[in-house]
Amino acid sequence: MTADATATTPPQGGKMNDAQISIDDIELQAQGYTRAMPRRFSLLSLMSMSYALLATWNGFGSAFGTGFIEASSAGSIWTLTIAAAMTAVTGIGMAELSSAYPVAGAQYYWSFVVSTPEWAPFASYMSAGISTLGWWLGLASVTNFISAMILGIAQLNHPDYVIERWHIYLVFVIVTWAAIGMNVFFTKWLPAWNKFILYFSATTMVVTMITILACAAPNYQPASFVFGDTTNSTGWSNDGLAFLLCTVNALYGFLGVDCGAHLCEEIPNPTVNVPKVIMYPVLMGFVTAFPFAISLSFVITDFERVITTPTGLPLIEVYYQATGSKAGTTILMLAFALCFFGCATANITSSSRQMWSASRDNCFPLSRYWKQVHPRWQMPLNAACLSGTLVTLYGLIFIGSSAAFASMVGACIVFMTTSYVLPQGILAWRGRDKILPPRSLDLGKFGLPLNVLACVWVVFIDIIYCIPTSYPVTTTNMNWISVVTVGLVTFLLVAWYVSQRHVFKGPNINFEMLQAARQDELAGHRTIEGLAVGAGDDAIIEALRNHSVASGKKD
Repeated sequence: MTADATATTPPQGGKMNDAQISIDDIELQAQGYTRAMPRRFSLLSLMSMSYALLATWNGFGSAFGTGFIEASSAGSIWTLTIAAAMTAVTGIGMAELSSAYPVAGAQYYWSFVVSTPEWAPFASYMSAGISTLGWWLGLASVTNFISAMILGIAQLNHPDYVIERWHIYLVFVIVTWAAIGMNVFFTKWLPAWNKFILYFSATTMVVTMITILACAAPNYQPASFVFGDTTNSTGWSNDGLAFLLCTVNALYGFLGVDCGAHLCEEIPNPTVNVPKVIMYPVLMGFVTAFPFAISLSFVITDFERVITTPTGLPLIEVYYQATGSKAGTTILMLAFALCFFGCATANITSSSRQMWSASRDNCFPLSRYWKQVHPRWQMPLNAACLSGTLVTLYGLIFIGSSAAFASMVGACIVFMTTSYVLPQGILAWRGRDKILPPRSLDLGKFGLPLNVLACVWVVFIDIIYCIPTSYPVTTTNMNWISVVTVGLVTFLLVAWYVSQRHVFKGPNINFEMLQAARQDELAGHRTIEGLAVGAGDDAIIEALRNHSVASGKKD
């Protein structure tokens, strides 16, 4: 058995007094569920997956052209600091909730348990819908970038080649379903794959920085430009607005911070490990993206050509300006694309668990299909295929209008960040002390201000993100994110009132059992002897009480 397969396996027979059940599975049962997939991830492999999903330095590289237009070099660099800090603020609130309620539904489940009984189903449903839409739009964004990279590399090496939208769409579909195939046919190797992406990504970043700096020497931009220039090229007269637009652009590299929470049923000791999986990759992402951003700024020689490059991707032009070699640029970009493909596979892994978990409670229409775990592949096959199908279908929009498609995938920031703070806002409103159970991560007196700050921040960036990024506004550069957001939220509301409010009641939670199990866990106990997986709630509660009494006597 590998280090990643550290799960306790349900007993397949034997005497009752030889059986045991882990505290993790007891807590999961108390929260209304039975574990359906093995705890195949270790702390390192799940943290690697979260790092691969955030792909912070890759996210910066794919979107930095926009940031340069909005606030030049210094703006792009320093807004990374703001984005990282505020992502940590929203993330720490989710980390605490994951420590209190480690369920794969994450935001969906948390919104239910922190709401009043009459509003819990609606709050939970909306949180699930918004989060799922965010994951789907995020997947489209990532695979579209990968497709543009591949064809951009082709255009760099064959200048006569003209990139058509339908070319990008075909590659987009191939990449999307390749990511799904990785999740289906190589499920048991996902932990190893994610660790490979972690090491490969870090190595690629270091090699890339060394290469472009060495090749560009000594023709660097002055430090005054790199760290001090905030030239606004958007057309907006207000430089402060342009800087804010650059800030929300920097957030793209920190999306998916909730990844670990959706895999909490597949890692041992989730109340302790999942908060680490949420928070550590944010720091890792910033530490890798910040020097990468500085390196790119130093080696640019022709800014105008960067933002008007025929390849369609400013990063390719920067690499080419630095190295002066098409072969070198191609190698660096292929490595970059592979890192981003790791992000796409991690997106499928997380989003399929998000939808599968909510469907266990009939949250979505046709939930009986989405809540199935394939017996051979041991993953939510139907949920993953639904993600791929819908992403493939709305990718068709790109053929008709790249601006409309960009607004759709851009809305992923609005949906995902909003889902992060919905349960935090409800928690702050109702009162943290009377809702949250004992937990390994307790923010204490800092919890309320952090929850409130996260909510205020997300409302603020949601507004900013709906503003067009350039002026004057035309049909070509119009920001349709507000229209997309209103349209998709309206769809969720209609589905609720027409269908789901009649069938979705939420999870069945045994708070007494959860409280008893949590106290046992915080006392350092990991298993209960003499009980098999599937034992009744009453038997488990009695065993927990006896266990606590026996432990107390020993002490």
